[in-house]
Amino acid sequence: MKKRTCSKKGCTDQVVGRTLCRRHYQQAWRAGEFVNAPLPPREPGQTICPDDHKHADSTTCYIQHQCRCVPCKELHSTSERRRKRMKAYGRFDTGLVDAAPVREHMLELAEFGLGYKRVAQVAGIGVTAARNLLWGRQEPGPRYGELQKRIKRETADAILAVQPELANLADGTSIPSRSTHRRLQALVAIGWSQAKLARRLGMGEGNLGALMKRGRVSVRLHFRIAELFEELWHQLPPIDDARAKASYTRALAFAAERRWLPPMAWDDIDTDTEPPVPDDDAGPDEAKVELAIMGERVRLSPAERRVCVDRLHAALWHDRRIAESLGCNIRTVERIRGELGLLPISQDIAS
Repeated sequence: MKKRTCSKKGCTDQVVGRTLCRRHYQQAWRAGEFVNAPLPPREPGQTICPDDHKHADSTTCYIQHQCRCVPCKELHSTSERRRKRMKAYGRFDTGLVDAAPVREHMLELAEFGLGYKRVAQVAGIGVTAARNLLWGRQEPGPRYGELQKRIKRETADAILAVQPELANLADGTSIPSRSTHRRLQALVAIGWSQAKLARRLGMGEGNLGALMKRGRVSVRLHFRIAELFEELWHQLPPIDDARAKASYTRALAFAAERRWLPPMAWDDIDTDTEPPVPDDDAGPDEAKVELAIMGERVRLSPAERRVCVDRLHAALWHDRRIAESLGCNIRTVERIRGELGLLPISQDIAS
């Protein structure tokens, strides 16, 4: 190590516990003799960065902590040169944006049920940043409660990316049960009994009945029922024995008595403000038609019975066989066939 001489009082070049003036300190750092070591003690009243602070990580160390080590000085100089150059080019960007639109967005999220802590968790930012944006500065001092006028662009983008959606709510958050009730009612309307739905949800039948009367449910329960709805909305319950058939028929009658709508009757089961008005002239229910053709005892509307007669006649079924399959009088089949303009099929041809 090269011996240095300096006229400045107190500048020595000892290997252990050496003290250098600022100029010699910079020379030693550039030579690689030591890295990120702080400067010698400064004048009384002046401060240096804490021991655990990362040098050259940001300009905070240079500006606020008054650190003058070489890494912090070089970072500050580089930052200043870039700032002046970009201002001269007219392209200087502070990285800050207006905080007012972001604050309004957070208030909208709060009305939906997303508090600032949950917003911070979903956005991946610190709780302090979200709280200060909404409620103002919280640190003691003359600026306590002052609302921020500008915030970092990264923070603003992260908050604005959080949308008022159920998926962003915490599992235990209480929400209106309207869409949950609609999903359960729609499944009952296509033949799924409440007992079967309760077993699939892992709850008692009485608990499901009580759920149908509650005004609010948890987000966790809502998504469980939504997942079950996505699984069952397009399929009928298994009807493989007399007990299952009776359960299916009772569910249809129970839903029809309360005018519950099937899944396909809703445009958007979550956002529709009111259920669509049932149309008496609407087309036949294909599920009921298929069950009736298979011989199941299903309560059919006049339009659905006409479709069944038409399809079974095309399959070369005679009137008596159609009547037995649909559970109606043979005269009814003959009348419908006459309205449709279909010729009678003899039992010899059908056989």
